Amino acid sequence: MLIIIQTYKSSGAYERAKKWYDEYSEVSDFFLQIRKIVLAKKKPRRLDGNNNLVKYNESCIEPRVYPETHEGVILSYGDRYPFNKALYKQVTGIWNEHKLDLKV
Repeated sequence: MLIIIQTYKSSGAYERAKKWYDEYSEVSDFFLQIRKIVLAKKKPRRLDGNNNLVKYNESCIEPRVYPETHEGVILSYGDRYPFNKALYKQVTGIWNEHKLDLKV
């Protein structure tokens, strides 16, 4: 398909290219019905939680499993990167550097 489009573009055959493209990009009623069915059965996007390993002693290492929710993702990161002053200074420094560029 890309070769055909490039050929039409290079030869300046706009009318033929438009006719060809419109024919292949037309959406029929059948596909619109299929789209409605797919959207009706659409499931919410999955959240991938990152489980952590916790070492209680030399012989006991267990996984800590978090729920697949936004709270689970936050708890996972909270356990992996504990809050301290150095982390706070690093995050606020990066925020202050870029806050004028961000629309929050």
